[in-house]
Amino acid sequence: MRRFALLLGGPLLVTEALRERLRGLRLLAADSGGRHALALRLPLELWLGDFDSSPPWLQQILPAPKEVLTRDKDLTDGEALVRKALELGAEEVLLLGGIGGRLDHTLAHLELAFLLAEKGVRVELTDGLTRAFPLLAGLHAFPLEKGTAFSLLPFPEATLAVEGARWNLPPTSLKATTLTLENQALGPIRVRVERGRAVLYLLQT
Repeated sequence: MRRFALLLGGPLLVTEALRERLRGLRLLAADSGGRHALALRLPLELWLGDFDSSPPWLQQILPAPKEVLTRDKDLTDGEALVRKALELGAEEVLLLGGIGGRLDHTLAHLELAFLLAEKGVRVELTDGLTRAFPLLAGLHAFPLEKGTAFSLLPFPEATLAVEGARWNLPPTSLKATTLTLENQALGPIRVRVERGRAVLYLLQT
């Protein structure tokens, strides 16, 4: 099984729908992301990190195999966890706690998501309430329900087109824009990235 959920340190709204979605996925956590395993009431296959942001009480009560990293390293615990998932042959990755909270961590997690996508891994980020998908060049289809709110962000610039939305978009070169914020799906949408990279952000799960 090569479907993974990686628990990162950002905020996560735990719902029964999320718990149900995680059935069949292998759970790994990076440092403080381990706290989400308690809320999810699901077992961890691996808990990895330097544990500088996991309090002693959490380390005492969370039963999980640990891989301790040195604090003197040039990558985050989250990036180390992504590399571990790749080593384990990940084909699909859900980054839980990957967006929201600290802006610097959110941006770093988005870059990690693109790294995974470039290696052919299906990847999604969520805080349990909203969802984000890294989009590389090509055509991307999303089976959204009518009325689903979404934003499409060049990251940092891209030529994008959208069909199936309240406000469709012909191929347009974009960067640092609000033009593609808060659109609405009329049903399934299609996003074409002709150049560059983009992020699809769903404003509801």
